Amino acid sequence: MVREMVKMKGIPTAVIAQGNLVEVWVSSPTGDTSDSYIYSIPCVSPEQAKVIAETWQSVWALSKY
Repeated sequence: MVREMVKMKGIPTAVIAQGNLVEVWVSSPTGDTSDSYIYSIPCVSPEQAKVIAETWQSVWALSKY
């Protein structure tokens, strides 16, 4: 599987595992809400999504909820 590399500006504010998907909520780099993003990362299983979400949470010092 080839994964697309996504360059993003802003800071992740929340990372949530949703079934086979991880959602990464990223704040606006300018502080304006009009250019904030939600990135979706497809996973092969809910377990993989949970591990990926927990890794992002740890790296960015985010709460689990």
